[in-house]
Amino acid sequence: MRVQLFLIVCLVSCVVGSPKNVTLTTMNVLPSLPETPLLFRALETVIELARITVNEDPSILPFSELLVSPVYHFGSAGLAITEMMKLSENDVSLVGGNFFADVSTFTATVGGVFDIAQLSASASSPILADDLSYPLFSRLAPSSAGQGAVIRETILYYGKMQTFGWDKVAVISTSSVYGISLSNEFIANIGEEIEISTYQQFVFEGELTGALTSIEVELEEIKNSGARIIVAFIIGNYENLIVEADQKGLVGENYVWFVSDAISGTFFTNETVIELSRGLLGTFQYIPQDTPQYAGFIDLWNSADPEIFHDAGTVLSPFYFLTYDYVLTAAKAFDEADKLGLLDSGERVSGAVWTDMIREMQFNGTSGPVAFDSIGDRIAPFSISYYVPETGQYELAAIYDETTGFELLKDIVWFSNTTEIPDLDIRDPFHYWSCHDGKKKYDPTGKSVHLHTPDGSNIDDIDFDYHCDHFIDCENMSDEHEDCSADFVTLFIVFGVVTGVLVLIAIFLMFFVIIFGLFLEYRRLRVASPAFLVLLLISIIVGYCSVYAWFGKPHPVACGFQPWLLGLPAISMISALCAKSFRIWRIFKKASLKQRISDLELLGLWALLMLPAVLIVTIWTIVSTPTAEMKDFDDEHYVCTTGGFTGEPGGYVFFSILVAYGALVLLFGIFLSIVTRNVPSMFNESKLLAISIYNLIFLSVVIIPVFLVVNPFNPFAAWILRTVAILYAFTATMVLQFGPPLFGIIVKDKCKNVRVFKTSLTMQQAPKTSSLTTSD
Repeated sequence: MRVQLFLIVCLVSCVVGSPKNVTLTTMNVLPSLPETPLLFRALETVIELARITVNEDPSILPFSELLVSPVYHFGSAGLAITEMMKLSENDVSLVGGNFFADVSTFTATVGGVFDIAQLSASASSPILADDLSYPLFSRLAPSSAGQGAVIRETILYYGKMQTFGWDKVAVISTSSVYGISLSNEFIANIGEEIEISTYQQFVFEGELTGALTSIEVELEEIKNSGARIIVAFIIGNYENLIVEADQKGLVGENYVWFVSDAISGTFFTNETVIELSRGLLGTFQYIPQDTPQYAGFIDLWNSADPEIFHDAGTVLSPFYFLTYDYVLTAAKAFDEADKLGLLDSGERVSGAVWTDMIREMQFNGTSGPVAFDSIGDRIAPFSISYYVPETGQYELAAIYDETTGFELLKDIVWFSNTTEIPDLDIRDPFHYWSCHDGKKKYDPTGKSVHLHTPDGSNIDDIDFDYHCDHFIDCENMSDEHEDCSADFVTLFIVFGVVTGVLVLIAIFLMFFVIIFGLFLEYRRLRVASPAFLVLLLISIIVGYCSVYAWFGKPHPVACGFQPWLLGLPAISMISALCAKSFRIWRIFKKASLKQRISDLELLGLWALLMLPAVLIVTIWTIVSTPTAEMKDFDDEHYVCTTGGFTGEPGGYVFFSILVAYGALVLLFGIFLSIVTRNVPSMFNESKLLAISIYNLIFLSVVIIPVFLVVNPFNPFAAWILRTVAILYAFTATMVLQFGPPLFGIIVKDKCKNVRVFKTSLTMQQAPKTSSLTTSD
């Protein structure tokens, strides 16, 4: 009996202590009028349904009736601040609503100053996750930074399957607190595997009025970026965005679009937009659909009379669940304060007290488990859903939590209306050159043909820009032969035949010298030193053969032999001419003295002149090895260049040293041609030597600089210039040295060995014949 009496007393005291009415002040956007957008009208209906549910629930405020007092700011931060100051004057210390982050950042600041706690249903901007700046702000939505994370994880998930195209993202946002803060958070945490190709912003002021903003410039930048994944962190203007994007060719089966909760929580009314949004991926906090609370709200929404509850039974927005739960959260906070006796004390409950009660609260709501972290953010995973035009709703596809990671629940139905993963590796079609087939081909996909770089020996498909560009890139030279005005193949055939004929002539002359000079000992050849004539011809033949080292596509071996095949024969030819003239000079220097200079001694002089050249080329080969590599001449080409220890310009340095040494030998030859100019014509080769030397000097001074200038821009012309110079240098020397004795023996002497020649020398000037004819 005593226990029953005690309970009655407690009950009576509670009834007496609890207020009759408890008012929740909600800061809404727009009043529910016929012209008000559907979403804002429906949110007021949800608030009313939640209020009725609370009043019918005996476990929440059992002795008080929950009332709702709406305040409207019409999307204006200034008006919202004014209303907050009025509420402070009326001792209101808890305010709900504030759906927009752009308004909430201001009201949360004012609330911190005037000690007004705020509970937002949906303001998810990452900038609000700051307990120092907004200490009294709590929200039913977790920070939308998690939405950026689930977008990133979705891209990475499908990128592992497709790779190409899934690694470049374009971001576009409204220049609002919501858009900028979410974009910055997303970009800062995107990681190294994904590239942000471009980030575009635009000003949108039609969030409430529906006015559209042109974004042609921003979309053009996105198109130029090449990204096929487009992430839109916007608070409105989506319908205009997707239509203009479609006009730019940025919507289709080969594009993927993401939007955040500001769009995925709203509705599309334009039929064109609805169809263009097929497969649109929307992010939101994860709302489980298999709970009794979720099912209860669905029943409540569908059973409500639309004549009384505006827009009840229409398509659901996930914001409805958050709004419903925010009213429940506020009511539970009032209930807790009532149990603590704070509502009947007559004193103002501080915003800090409301904030602490809200952040400690836990219950199962229609949007899932409701719990808050220490800074007032809702603790919840995130989801990715795809838009289905037929239903006008999003279908859940995947969820993401920092602890459990990314989990695909259902295959996404993409823009193609299939579950086939979009191919984002779309490339421009291109023409290319097939080396093996020797013709121009076309790849319409831009990716079915793998283009080779021309650094291999068996390449096939190369960029069409390589065709007829004066650089040989194909092993079979088809890129510089088929349909080319500058035909390397024809050029090689012509010069190859000419060079071959000249080599045969040189070989014929060698046999001629050996037979008539060494074996038959014809006087005209004996006085010209037949052994050195043979050496001269060998140098000329090797020099001619060096031309073939530049035939075809460059090869490291051919490039490496070029200095040996051209540089040494050129020096050898000059040295042989000098050695011959040196013998004449020494013999006629003092005609009264009988001097004997053997061919072996002259060979030693020739070897002495050749030794520095051999050392230069040897060191050149070791230190700055000539090789073939890819070099940039308006495009990447495989050309002869310098490798080894130094790389470029080591080759130019050694080339200059070799040319400089050749110039010294030429100067020595000039000296010999001068001092032997008065020798009898029978022995005098000064004029022939001088002409040969002057030809070589001309080629060195004129051809080498011109070649170095022309080669990088027009290798075809440079090749002709170099080859003509080589053939001219060796041919001129061969004609000058072998033309006179050949003409003398065949034409003048009728192939007879004439041993007596007219001379203008006196007996005192003439040396012994044996001195000139000795070859031992």
